[in-house]
Amino acid sequence: MMLSNIKTKNALVFLALGLSVLSCQKLDRPELGEFERDPEPPPYTELKTQFTFDETDADAGENKLEVTEAKNVTYIDGVNGKAAKFGDGGYLLYKAIGDTVTYPNNFKATPADTLTNLGSFTLAFWMNGVGPVVGGAQGLFSISHKTEFWGNLDLFLENLDGGDTAFLKVHMFNSGVASGNGEEWNEFKIPGALNKWTHIALTYDEKTSKFNMYADGVAVIADKVLGGGNYGKVKFSNFNGMVVGTYQFQTTPTLTNHGPESWAKSFNGAIDQLRIYNLALSADQVNSLVTGNN
Repeated sequence: MMLSNIKTKNALVFLALGLSVLSCQKLDRPELGEFERDPEPPPYTELKTQFTFDETDADAGENKLEVTEAKNVTYIDGVNGKAAKFGDGGYLLYKAIGDTVTYPNNFKATPADTLTNLGSFTLAFWMNGVGPVVGGAQGLFSISHKTEFWGNLDLFLENLDGGDTAFLKVHMFNSGVASGNGEEWNEFKIPGALNKWTHIALTYDEKTSKFNMYADGVAVIADKVLGGGNYGKVKFSNFNGMVVGTYQFQTTPTLTNHGPESWAKSFNGAIDQLRIYNLALSADQVNSLVTGNN
């Protein structure tokens, strides 16, 4: 009987201690108040860079590139709002391209598919060049390579005393190619492309290694297989900036290890609605850009 009473007393003591501890914990625990939530990530978009040139050099795409130099550039009426017109030696330089993107809702991220690691891509824009192109080849666009004469991606108008015919040349260097040196050249003469607004689009699909060039939505180079079908994901190395309106070696200072050339000129004309996607748009999608003046 006495042993039973001792056990009962011990149980009561432990129960009292337990209630005391719980009571203290309850009293010491602060109330949960309002707390700042992390911003929601923005919806994914394949449109990485978009320049409308509506009297601004700002990038309306996901990359939010900022111009570091605008030389001899004015704004005129374009196909949709305003367009950037390049004078003698003119260009737009986007050199400070960071890895971290800050979105309107203050969400910050480091996208895997920046300009240097697109994989697949589409470069599309409107141009209104003065023809004929004589006295020097005119640079349109370049994603630079700081240790080579030519950039990672170059697009320019070659000399051609052909009135309103545009002789377009495209150079691409893919450092991520599975085999070969990764350098590819493509060119095409497009009658009636100068002295008016003409839409140009280049597409490359990493899955098929196929390259296309369009003029006003019509394929002028169709499904050309690069690198024997093993060109793969496009990766641009030794990046030192992106320039619109001239070559990588015509900026001041140069973006590469080579200085200016006397034959190389800035684009004699205007550019509007320049877009870069990290996928190869279909022919129908390219045509939608044309019909929508985008």
